[in-house]
Amino acid sequence: MTRLRRVYRSLRELGADVVVLKPYTYPSGKPRLLKGVVRYLLIAFQVLLARAQIYHFFNVPDIIGLPLLLKRGVLVYDLRSPWSASIIETFHSRPLSTIAELSEKAMVRKADLVISVNLPLAKRACLFGAKKVIVVPNYPPLSFAPSRSREEMREMLGLGNSPTVLYLGKLSLVEGVELLESVILRVCSSLQGVKFLIVGGGPQEVAFKKFIAENSLEDRIVFISWVPHEIVADYINAVDLCLVPRRWDSYSDYIGPGSVLKVGEYLALGKPVIVSKMGEFATSEFPIIPVNPSEMSDAVVGFLSNSPPELKTERLTWEISHRKLERIYKDLGAI
Repeated sequence: MTRLRRVYRSLRELGADVVVLKPYTYPSGKPRLLKGVVRYLLIAFQVLLARAQIYHFFNVPDIIGLPLLLKRGVLVYDLRSPWSASIIETFHSRPLSTIAELSEKAMVRKADLVISVNLPLAKRACLFGAKKVIVVPNYPPLSFAPSRSREEMREMLGLGNSPTVLYLGKLSLVEGVELLESVILRVCSSLQGVKFLIVGGGPQEVAFKKFIAENSLEDRIVFISWVPHEIVADYINAVDLCLVPRRWDSYSDYIGPGSVLKVGEYLALGKPVIVSKMGEFATSEFPIIPVNPSEMSDAVVGFLSNSPPELKTERLTWEISHRKLERIYKDLGAI
């Protein structure tokens, strides 16, 4: 979890004595739901046995944090996304989603402080009865930068002089792989020279590769599987436009530039981003280009067919969040 690593580094730099609980990773195999339940119970038992003056709990899944309701000490609840939405989109189960939301409410009300990645989640926490909420966004660090030149990466990837659109992340239904495929087909039929760079993998990876073959798009799509986060900036730097395709779902109202890590990384490297018009993205300004999901392919064609506006934007970095964490943990007496 990138956010956990950054919070850990910040707190260590500030002089706090930080220990990260490493959860059990077994059992493995199937069935997925049963495996998940057993694993959650084991991790919850680990949490119950943990001892600290301050517990900084990152949500999803919230249920493993419920033992913290029984413990003494300060509870900091780090709200990254609504777990109930994750349950709905993954398992399509209303009863499980209800349990997830009740768990989130219990954690929010117990917490001495709720940290959220954006304003919509902060408002959600307030509605659930939070005592105090502070927004600490997921911006990339100032050190986030490419290690190779744009020209070197484009030559290595075989992009030539083609305008290139990037999709970075998990290939899943939740992340909008079906919309991504639709956009690719429409853009490729409208603009001859455009290429798509796909960096990532996931549950729909096999189906996506089949989509490429069935539509004879091998010369239009450069597919790269997962890469270490340390070199992600090299791939972002090589493209002209970034894409965040999502259809409306249970997450829609709670996403934004401060919560979607890769969007902050795109902006840090001066890349325009076409994103579905939802959550905080709906009111964002250029270089974020919010559009309705059905209009995303037209937006890509329009952007690549015209001279792009000049990019003038303040770089938002993790150092902003670091200073917020410093104030928070000074108030808590940890530094």
